Amino acid sequence: MSSGTAVVTGAAQGIGRAVSERLQAAGYEVLALDVNAEALAGLAGDLGCRTAVIDVSDADAVAAVADLAPDASVLVNNAAIQVYKDLLSSTVAEMRALCDINIIGPVLMAQALVPVMAERGGGSIVNLSSITSVAHAASTSLYPTTKAAINLLTQAMAVEFADRGIRCNAVAPGTVLTEGTAGHYGTPAAQQAIASTLLAGRMGRPTDIADAICFLCSDEASWITGQVLFVDGGFTASQGQYFRAARKMAMPS
Repeated sequence: MSSGTAVVTGAAQGIGRAVSERLQAAGYEVLALDVNAEALAGLAGDLGCRTAVIDVSDADAVAAVADLAPDASVLVNNAAIQVYKDLLSSTVAEMRALCDINIIGPVLMAQALVPVMAERGGGSIVNLSSITSVAHAASTSLYPTTKAAINLLTQAMAVEFADRGIRCNAVAPGTVLTEGTAGHYGTPAAQQAIASTLLAGRMGRPTDIADAICFLCSDEASWITGQVLFVDGGFTASQGQYFRAARKMAMPS
């Protein structure tokens, strides 16, 4: 049975909610953080976990999380935003928001909780990356760039926090169907077409990502740090197959 508090950002829905449920089932007390107060209240009602409305780009608000989780042993940096725009039309405000939330947010969370985790003997941090960190998706502004930064940030955290007994890894999800991504992936028929290009034969579920994160937080992963685990149904292993299938679907019959 796991002990201590697991702090999960972007916890109210989708992957964050699945992670919160999985970590609570593993024995952690969960502190769920999100900017969506309504969805967060729903999560609290379903799980009975502690919650706080937090914007991870707000340095003062994030610093206060240490007081909310004085026994933190796990940090999952899941909060992120996407901007569906091409680079040339992306505004400065949009690009700054992507960097503030997707990159600086995880650093602020680490600054708040690493001293707490070190004080109790160590812990585990898992950052959320993406397959777009190695395979850029069009019309997503700087989002893929921020996720590539997360891969390097994960290594930096692993190196800098090792002497505090803290491991740091990242999970890079593939095409996972959530409330937030369903519209982006189109109709059920379009989603099935995407699924047919993947080695696993289906699109991902939030629970697929949550299971991987829970493993990386566990003692079974005690010799794993500084790694990016791609949980993508085989996408990164077979990008050629994916693009051949996409080209075939795009060709007129």
